[in-house]
Amino acid sequence: MTSNDTSLMQALQAPFPANALKFRPGATSGNRALALPYVDSRAVQDRLDDVLGVAGWQDSYQLLPDGSAVCTLRVRIGEEWITKQDVGSPSEQPDAGDRMKSAFSDALKRAAVKFGIGRYLYRVAPLWVDYDATKKRFLKTPQLPATTPVRPAA
Repeated sequence: MTSNDTSLMQALQAPFPANALKFRPGATSGNRALALPYVDSRAVQDRLDDVLGVAGWQDSYQLLPDGSAVCTLRVRIGEEWITKQDVGSPSEQPDAGDRMKSAFSDALKRAAVKFGIGRYLYRVAPLWVDYDATKKRFLKTPQLPATTPVRPAA
């Protein structure tokens, strides 16, 4: 890899601004839930555009019989196109179109992690926060520990 290629990879893997992070509940225990950080598919697309340019990446999808989707994500690093794939699951939404869209978004995010985009979020220490199980929401917005690498909001 050239130094430019290394710079591209570092830019892809850079932490996201704190305001780009979202949280979903994981395991629950009483009135507390494990807050799992993530970024949405638009943040991933913006990262790919910002680092590689709109012509520097490509995605394609295959819908599987169970409603899951396979994303094939290709990125151009130097003169080489590198391909990674992963599968995304449909949501539990009642609308079939929304379930499919969710599977495509999930597949893109999972394929992007293979290029290092947002991978650091999988290494965040467990974060238990107050949770309203009836309303299915956190009582206040979770905050990552100070030791988690995040960029300040732009």
